[in-house]
Amino acid sequence: MTKKERIRALIKGKETDGQPYHSNMTRKIRKKLADFYGIETEAVEQHVGNHLLYLSFTTPEGWNTKSRGVHVGGNYSFDLEQAGPDTFIDEFGIVWDHREDAYEAGDWCMLDNPIKNMNLGGYRFPDGSAPGRFRNVEKVVENNPDRFNVLSMIGLFDTAWHLTGLQDLLMGMAIEDKAFVNKMLDWALAFNIGVIEQMPAYIDGVRFMEDWGQQKGLMMGLDNWKTFLKPRLKEMYAAVKHRGCAVMSHSCGDISELFPHLIELGVDISDPLQPEVMDIASIKNEFGRDIVLFGGLGCQSTIPNGTPEDVVREAEERLAFLGEGGKYILGSSGSIPTETPVENVAALFEFCRRLPA
Repeated sequence: MTKKERIRALIKGKETDGQPYHSNMTRKIRKKLADFYGIETEAVEQHVGNHLLYLSFTTPEGWNTKSRGVHVGGNYSFDLEQAGPDTFIDEFGIVWDHREDAYEAGDWCMLDNPIKNMNLGGYRFPDGSAPGRFRNVEKVVENNPDRFNVLSMIGLFDTAWHLTGLQDLLMGMAIEDKAFVNKMLDWALAFNIGVIEQMPAYIDGVRFMEDWGQQKGLMMGLDNWKTFLKPRLKEMYAAVKHRGCAVMSHSCGDISELFPHLIELGVDISDPLQPEVMDIASIKNEFGRDIVLFGGLGCQSTIPNGTPEDVVREAEERLAFLGEGGKYILGSSGSIPTETPVENVAALFEFCRRLPA
């Protein structure tokens, strides 16, 4: 089986010829691994055997800026306008800081949001259906023919708060007048569906990245999640299914109470399974037959703070339990933190590469 075939089989609940695995990495971790193995940074993902190929769309044709360039980051696209020596603006008007030390957990830091004090003013939301958003993506796919092609998209909640600021969006959910929140989420939904409807045929799944969880429970509460997000998620996920693609839902934090709802909505893969904040045994026992669980290795604990032997031991333990009966992608519970010793990361991937295939 190819990596693509393994993931497809896993989603359908069929047996595979080996254990699918994937661990997300920050750019800095990827660079550390490149130096460790003596290879080019672009070759790391293929070298370590990651099963998923994350793809991103870009700005539409005719998006005019004073200075354009391909830069990793931004709310959606890799095509950003340079505003200063270390700052870039995406098509949403969000300003990002590109200094290496700006965001220690990853690579980017959001500096400013365009909508202030719940005042939409003359703000114009970008058009997701604008043509030309998948320029040059096919070349990346052609260079990785055996992997499961995943379109990465920012989810509805995160799109909205990136534009408004988190405090204003949560305050909007809490007050009696909900019009502001509904408008933001409706705009985000229309944008995402516009992109989904023009996806190329080589896309296998769509991963919606948004963080609903805290260390304990949902930051907006279950009632607000069900009121504001669930109906819109149903429509967005249905658009993905209509294109014959898998739905992947990403949220850090404790989202344990959402698993029945995610399964109801047709989510195929949920990540990350985060051991520091979740009862992963309970989740596996209760929901592991109905949804693929992805993650399980501690990014707040073992991976950055343990020894290489600790990392391998945890991977063995997770695989023995979570892998039973299938429906599991072994991997880190989020992007491997930048401060992780490269020996720990290499030990994890060497273990994964030795798995039966």
